[in-house]
Amino acid sequence: MPKVFPRMLYHLVGKAISDFNLIAENDVVLVAVSGGKDSMLLASILAELHRRAPVKFQVRALTIDPGGELGLDPEERATLESYFESLGVPYNIVPTEIAKIVEAYPNKKNTACSLCANLRRGALHKTAQEMGANKVALGHHLDDAIETLFLNMFYQGSLRCFHPRTYLTRREVTVIRPLVYVPEEEIIKAVKRLEIPVLTAKCPYAGHTLRQAIKDRVTELAREIPGFRNQLRGALGDLWSPKKEV
Repeated sequence: MPKVFPRMLYHLVGKAISDFNLIAENDVVLVAVSGGKDSMLLASILAELHRRAPVKFQVRALTIDPGGELGLDPEERATLESYFESLGVPYNIVPTEIAKIVEAYPNKKNTACSLCANLRRGALHKTAQEMGANKVALGHHLDDAIETLFLNMFYQGSLRCFHPRTYLTRREVTVIRPLVYVPEEEIIKAVKRLEIPVLTAKCPYAGHTLRQAIKDRVTELAREIPGFRNQLRGALGDLWSPKKEV
């Protein structure tokens, strides 16, 4: 299903791939798909790059299904499977009992969120290794990076943020974030324009976390300060330089 992606989107993704050497010849890139707008757009644009780029690499997609009430229902499974079939991207769903484990912390929001994220991440990296993928692509965008920077500054007292490229020694897998230069508003517009299917988040804490409070503040600052996101992208660039990578 051919898609015409906005030129700005191609430019920003291409720049991130070039700046951080995210994709190389013969890579097997596994896109972590939650069904949300970010991961669905990421999978779509990587599928298009796979068809057009001179560098030859493989693209696959994977959903870690947490099970229980947080898991995929039959209609959602069918939507994802049909969409990735239309993209020509091999797609797998891995069933887990993550939701059941997380339910043990019903009144401990921060603990439950951290536990859920860690369990999903562990299942993702393990499966990537088993599938022979050497790269795992995540849908984190520029706003995610800014929010993470602010969270670490204000609540941890540290000037840190996730890196666009991180090698996991234990799993021998490299985590990449090709959307790291893309503002969230551009993702929202692209998903709507391209009619990419998006699933509704089922997390009971969605919209009620500390990160959401920071997100709201970032939105306010972006309205008040001209070029706010571009300025922060420049600051993040300093953290992401090779000498800063850990």
